[in-house]
Amino acid sequence: MKKAIAIFVLAALLIPSVMAINVSDRDGNFGSTNLNNPPEKPTISGPTSGETGTSYTYTAVTTDPDGDRVFYCFDWGDGDEFCTNLYNSGEQVTASHTWDSDGDYTVTVKATDENGAESEPATLKVSMPLTYSCNPADDLSIRITKPRNGIYFHDIKILPIIGQIVIGDVTVEVKASDSIQRVDFLLQMTCGCGREIVHTDTSAPFTWDWNVDYDDEELIDEGRGVPLTVRAYDGEWNEVKDSIRMIKL
Repeated sequence: MKKAIAIFVLAALLIPSVMAINVSDRDGNFGSTNLNNPPEKPTISGPTSGETGTSYTYTAVTTDPDGDRVFYCFDWGDGDEFCTNLYNSGEQVTASHTWDSDGDYTVTVKATDENGAESEPATLKVSMPLTYSCNPADDLSIRITKPRNGIYFHDIKILPIIGQIVIGDVTVEVKASDSIQRVDFLLQMTCGCGREIVHTDTSAPFTWDWNVDYDDEELIDEGRGVPLTVRAYDGEWNEVKDSIRMIKL
C-alpha cells in the first residue's frame, strides 16, 4: 500500500504544472492555449531583527491569475521550513518562527497553486544580535545536507524544491566542522516528550542509512512535517545541532 501511495505522489509531483491544448478558430487555424499560470511573486512582511529564542510572525500574500487556491512555503534560512495549507487567491497567511542561534538569515517564501505551478521566490533579510566570545563551541558547525530542498526517490534526488519530500529509504548526510567527533541522529517521539537517538556515527563523513520503519506509536518517521535533528559534539562535549522537517513516505 505504501509503495502504491509513493508512486501516486511521485507521478502527481512530476506532472507539469503548465499544460497546453490545441484550439482552432473559425478559419481552422490551430494555436496553443495556456491552461494554468503560476501565482504572482508573493510579498512578505514582518520583523527584520530580534532576539534569539523569541517567536516572530510573518505575513505573506499573493494572487493567482487563474483564481486558483495557493499554498506558501517558508524557508527560514536556518535549515527549517514550513508549508501552509491551501488558501484562496489574495488571502493573507501568517507563519511564526523562532531562531535558536544569533546570525543573519534570509527568509524565502514561494507560492504554489493547487495545480502545481510555482511563483518566483520572495525574500526578507532578518538579523539576530551577534555576540562574540572565545568559547571553543563558537567554531563548531553542523548542517544536514541530504535530504535538503528536493524530492528524493529511494535515495536519489529527482527534483529540486524548497523543502524536503522523501519517498522510500534515504541516506542522511551532514556537513560538519573538522573538530566534530560524534553525531547523533534523532527522531521526534510520538508522545511529544522529546527526541530519541536512532543512530550515532563517530567518524567522518557522518551519515545514517534511514531504512527502518519505526513503530508509529513511539517515533514520528512518516507523514507530513516529520522532524529530523542531528546533534554534534567535539572532544570536549561542546554541542551544536541542526534540524529540518520533511514529508516522509
